[in-house]
Amino acid sequence: MKKEKTLRQRLIRGFILATLIPVLIFALFSQINFWRGMKENMERQIQSNLRSSEQCLNMILDKYDTLLHDLCTESETVRTMEQMNEVVGETDTERELIQEKLCHICTSNTGLAGIVIQTEYGERVFYDRLNDSYDNNTWIKKIEIPELKRGETFYGTGLSIGVEKEAVYLFWTAENIMSSDGKVLGTAIFCIYEEVVRNALTAGIDTESYLLDGEKIVSASDTSMIGKRLEDIKSKTFRYTKTKNEMSGFTICNVQPLSVYHHMGEKQVLLLIFVAVIGIAVMILLIYRMTRPYLKAVDEWLLVMNRVEKGDFSVKIQNDKKMPKEIRKIENGFNEMLSHVESLMEQVKQAVVEQKNAELYALEAQIDPHFLYNTLDTINWKAIENEQYEISEMVGALADILRYTVYNMGETTTIRQELGWLNEYILLQDAKNGKKIDVKIQVPEKYMGYKIHKLILQPLVENAIRHGFTGGEEKDILLIQIRESEEQLHIMIGNNGKRIPPDILENLNNENIELDGHMGIGNVRKRLKLYYGEKAVLYFESEEYSYTKVHLFIPGKEEKRCESQS
Repeated sequence: MKKEKTLRQRLIRGFILATLIPVLIFALFSQINFWRGMKENMERQIQSNLRSSEQCLNMILDKYDTLLHDLCTESETVRTMEQMNEVVGETDTERELIQEKLCHICTSNTGLAGIVIQTEYGERVFYDRLNDSYDNNTWIKKIEIPELKRGETFYGTGLSIGVEKEAVYLFWTAENIMSSDGKVLGTAIFCIYEEVVRNALTAGIDTESYLLDGEKIVSASDTSMIGKRLEDIKSKTFRYTKTKNEMSGFTICNVQPLSVYHHMGEKQVLLLIFVAVIGIAVMILLIYRMTRPYLKAVDEWLLVMNRVEKGDFSVKIQNDKKMPKEIRKIENGFNEMLSHVESLMEQVKQAVVEQKNAELYALEAQIDPHFLYNTLDTINWKAIENEQYEISEMVGALADILRYTVYNMGETTTIRQELGWLNEYILLQDAKNGKKIDVKIQVPEKYMGYKIHKLILQPLVENAIRHGFTGGEEKDILLIQIRESEEQLHIMIGNNGKRIPPDILENLNNENIELDGHMGIGNVRKRLKLYYGEKAVLYFESEEYSYTKVHLFIPGKEEKRCESQS
């Protein structure tokens, strides 16, 4: 026969499998997520670099566009250009005015290498900041003046000049100078240092940015790259991402080295393998030690359960504070359950004893009602013999009340029977108070067969008679009214007696307060709670010099059997 495995053996094997499988799955998904995240991070970094470079480039271009536009639209510039165009071979005064303005602009903006203005007839006025010269400049002559449409700004590159044996690269932007009537008076050109544009092309760590004119590199941190084609220098170890600058028409290229990410990936794999191996080894070594206290606790539970099976409910599981709160909660719950079971068993034993005593008391109590019935019957006949018919009627009513009260206590009766019993009760109250109460019962015939628990209405009627009527000369009226309200019986008992004080009325409507002198009301509330639960509602209302009413809402159910009780 195959030996059954213990819980300890199953747990150890299960823990080992539960450890190995998730580690392998984690390693796989970790690598997938790592490479995916690294790729997304690289893409975000590239896009961020491109956006930053484009924003900075736009700021630089916008700055010089604004300066150029201000120069071309300035009234003094327009007026001077008109004068220069009117006289072929401009005067020295007009040339000097323009040159001073160009010198001032270049001096105020360090990014400008020079400014050229060409008149309508091809004459050029310039300022060369590199050589601090107004004439005899060779690189100025290399600039080709573009034909521009009205309002158009042109951007150009390609100028490379030598200054002190070093190459200086320039960008240039051009705009027409227009008269008020829309006539082209000339063209102004700003020559911008490539270094200004290069500094605007920000890049992150280990990253480089190129500015391309088509496929030609026109700006780069390594000036040796300027003038080369991007396709000629591309490498598989770099990633090249381009975006076109709409303002200038140039292309910004971000160059991202892949070696950094490959190196990070390799380190991640090695680290993951190392951690996985160490983790699995440590976990396997600790599994036995970790499960030992819990398995020991289970063994103790089994011993306690065996003793409980034998009927020893006094035994308890010893609570170890070193155990986790879940284990301690189970132990406390088990101990509480044993205490509860033991208490219930004691209650059952006590209930059995009380049941026996109740049966004995019931047998003994049967003697008293029969004795009272016979005694009342004897008194009734004595009253009739002596023609004391009022006493006979009262004794008969008392006997009916006693018989109704004792017969099937706690059972239900019909509204018809309950009202009949109330008439007997009111008859005795009339005799007791020496004054007849005018009872008005407004109950439709269709409700007479509905069931109601016995003696529910009597305390309410007693309360109305006892506390409502003052015994004065005014007529005492007691109204009992029953109608249906939303599948419930609405029973209203009212009187024309004195008003209930507001504080007492508030307490009467508070089911948590028991008033002295109104103990029957508390008894009614308790019985309603037992009979109907939350479906029953009882509340009082009182209006001075008008009425006092008590409203009772209970579930209505029509009596189906024949009314045989009298």
